[in-house]
Amino acid sequence: MKIEIVSNFVIPGLEDQDGIFMDKPMVTLREVLEELSLRSSGRVTYIKPSTGAVDPMNFLIEINGLPIQDTKESLEVMLKEGDIVKIQLAPLGGG
Repeated sequence: MKIEIVSNFVIPGLEDQDGIFMDKPMVTLREVLEELSLRSSGRVTYIKPSTGAVDPMNFLIEINGLPIQDTKESLEVMLKEGDIVKIQLAPLGGG
């Protein structure tokens, strides 16, 4: 199954690809983010180990145009063939 990945930065491990292929008919967002972390050879960790959730200070994530909440439970959303996961670097604040 292919999940399309869209980002505002080059995702390590997907430099020349527009998605990720998984060997299951359905996967969770957590599985996709963990696979992307593995493909980056540890350079990028999308899920913060101390909380088990995506750190909103680092990344903003959407599925099919809808933002996910920054909770462990939101990572259990099931994805299917053709879903689009958008991963963006969180904008830095300042003045």
